[in-house]
Amino acid sequence: MSAPNHQASTAVPVSVGRILPDGRRMYRLATPQVVWWAWVAIAALSLGDLLIQGHDYLSLKFALGLLTVTGLVFACTLWPRVIADDDGLTVQNPFRKFYIPWGAVRGIFLADSIEIQCARRQQKKDKTVYSWALSSARRGRAKARLHGWQAEQGRRSRPSSYGRLPGPAKELVKMTQAEVMAREMAKISEEAKARRGASAAGLAGRGDEAGFGEASINGFTPDGVSANGAGPAGGSDGGGAGASADVVTSTWAWPALAAILVPGIAFAIAMLVG
Repeated sequence: MSAPNHQASTAVPVSVGRILPDGRRMYRLATPQVVWWAWVAIAALSLGDLLIQGHDYLSLKFALGLLTVTGLVFACTLWPRVIADDDGLTVQNPFRKFYIPWGAVRGIFLADSIEIQCARRQQKKDKTVYSWALSSARRGRAKARLHGWQAEQGRRSRPSSYGRLPGPAKELVKMTQAEVMAREMAKISEEAKARRGASAAGLAGRGDEAGFGEASINGFTPDGVSANGAGPAGGSDGGGAGASADVVTSTWAWPALAAILVPGIAFAIAMLVG
């Protein structure tokens, strides 16, 4: 059964992301950070034990192997994040880093993770960027909605102030953190395109020529599958010059790769020599 087609305008005015000192918003979930720091504690204890008791070549190989695994854990937990600023989104995945200007955003969707459909250069199909940091299991979203429904029906304990909350706030209670983040990013995208559209309209002297597609969350179902995307960002569906001006770009995630490769190469050499 499909849920109502909620637009990004239901997002809360207060950011669910972390506000950085320069004003950018950083989005990532708490669980990967807990995993990272738990692993750091285990690795630190293991390395400390090696420093005290292990003084042979085998201990060196074990230490290098442990550092290699630590680099992999870093790349999969602490490094991934999504950063939003006035110009666009930066999506950091374990091995790739994507920069998506707001004008390139076609739509923001939620399936097993937050997915951003974005424009590429002419003659290329739109690309979907999957955010490793903002995963959202379908079962978890269904469970959150069930808990919210039970709270509404009085079958589950709820805060005393729940009844005074406005409708949009009650809807947020039924969502996972990733879903709320997706809606907030979609809202920021719409606002950025509205500003850009107003600026273009002012330069052209004709407000009706500044047409920008909305980036919104469309067609949510209990499984979290989006029904359809938003219109192209930065231009009409025909794909004029404006549509090709803003495109997604990507690079290798060098810090994460270095965290794996530097100790990994040393570990491989130690294994071959020993």
